[in-house]
Amino acid sequence: MMPEALSAQPRRTIRRGERRSRRGFTLVELIVGGVVVSIIGAGIIMSVTNMVKAKNKSVARHQAFSRADAAGARIATDVATAVRSGDLSQCKVQVTDGGAGPVQRDGLLVLHRSNRLVRGRDDIPEGGEYEAQYRVDGQGSTAGLWRRADPAFDRALDAGGVAMLLAPGVVSFSVQASDGVSWFDTWDSDSEGFPHAVRVEIRAVSDDLSAEAVVRRVIALDRVPTPPDASVSSSASPSTTAPADQGNGGSR
Repeated sequence: MMPEALSAQPRRTIRRGERRSRRGFTLVELIVGGVVVSIIGAGIIMSVTNMVKAKNKSVARHQAFSRADAAGARIATDVATAVRSGDLSQCKVQVTDGGAGPVQRDGLLVLHRSNRLVRGRDDIPEGGEYEAQYRVDGQGSTAGLWRRADPAFDRALDAGGVAMLLAPGVVSFSVQASDGVSWFDTWDSDSEGFPHAVRVEIRAVSDDLSAEAVVRRVIALDRVPTPPDASVSSSASPSTTAPADQGNGGSR
């Protein structure tokens, strides 16, 4: 009775497809999957790294350009407002040559007009005319363009006052002055008169020294027409300068 009952129960057959669906991944499949994931991860990491590098490089370039541009703008303002006078002792534009080479360390001294007080005290009159002197000091990341300001027309024209770091990271500063025809590496208005223009070139670097920017500016100086020479006037138009007792009745 029992064997017949057991034999009467239907037997379950396991198909080949069902048996295959129950087993796990093989070692080869796991290795292939790991390689694919590694390749995808490496690509993502490389893309993110390149994006960070590009951003850092852009920030460094912007930093270097901002430094050079800010220095150029301030110098242009001081030169454009230079004191002008027929008496050369009352004005000053001086350019000093810092030597040849890729790194220029020229100097600039100018007397200019400004409403900004140097010492910041309203109870001390300063006259509104100031000395502004520029020079580069330091090397590499510690280099910078310094500006010295002092009320003008004191005994020491190139000393005193307040010095401050105008633009950090400036490694090269080149200045030239023009007589309207040529450019000169040195100039002194005491002996050579007022220049027609001043040209500056400022090279600055970022904090990490990975980027560099160069800014060039040409500042034209307004000219005041000089009175005509008396000898030239007499030779050009003698009828207007002849004495009254010459000719018939001294007529002109």
